[in-house]
Amino acid sequence: MKVLILTSSEKIKKAEEIKILCNKLGSESSIYGGNCNLETGLSSFLDKNDLVIVIWDNNSIHNHEIIFSTGYCVGLNRPFVIFGNGKEDIPHCHGKAVVVSSQEELKAYITVQIVKIKNIKSIEDAKANILEMGFELTARDLIQVVSEGETLVLEQFLKAGFLPDSIDKNGVSLLNIAIRKGHIKIATILLESGADVNSISGDRGNTPLMDAAAEAKIEIISKLIKAGADLNLKSKSGQTALVLSVGRQAEEAAVLLIKSGADISIKDDLGMSARKYAELFKLNNILLLMDEENK
Repeated sequence: MKVLILTSSEKIKKAEEIKILCNKLGSESSIYGGNCNLETGLSSFLDKNDLVIVIWDNNSIHNHEIIFSTGYCVGLNRPFVIFGNGKEDIPHCHGKAVVVSSQEELKAYITVQIVKIKNIKSIEDAKANILEMGFELTARDLIQVVSEGETLVLEQFLKAGFLPDSIDKNGVSLLNIAIRKGHIKIATILLESGADVNSISGDRGNTPLMDAAAEAKIEIISKLIKAGADLNLKSKSGQTALVLSVGRQAEEAAVLLIKSGADISIKDDLGMSARKYAELFKLNNILLLMDEENK
């Protein structure tokens, strides 16, 4: 972050102290405190810096450079810092000035601003990377990236501020799409980025766990359970993840769900429970496990 410190000749020593503080915090700082009153020259200095700190005292009202700088920042709707007296003594601030009276307050404010600037830069860099990779900054391209399993590009989309809970035109979340396509790494990135583990798809009414169970994707089922997935939610057809796994005769998935506490008695719209499907398909190992879990 670049910091410009504006001061009168009487406050150069204080400006040097603030410059040292800024440098210690990792900011590149410079002091503008000459007698030059050329506004065009000063405005270029103001434009090149991320933060402007004005050292204010009772004589500052007579300093043309300082008065110009405060007005310039207000006109551009740029927040700036006044180190010194209260802003009620400073003309034309209109609430834009952040007033601090000690170096500790200034240190705290600069620290926060450094984080904000870094975040903004990270977002802008990610957007540039996405464009360089041949994608547009659109939800449609984000969905394409997830569908195609482009992990590196997905990471840039998330850094650029796109939401991990974005949905396609059918109301299917990115996490559901990743699971249906078998992209475990993509699903993992989305989960780690805060994707809703219990999102309901607009087409089937499936949660990510239901889609993972239907496809018998053991690794992602385990990740979803650890992330807090509700084991007993029902789809549009009344099927739970366990009913789906047993109905597909995916025994390993069913075992994992049962051992994790899935309810074996919930019935789907056909009146069939996971136990009934296990009996229908003669899944003896599953039936034995269900009996053991019910003891």
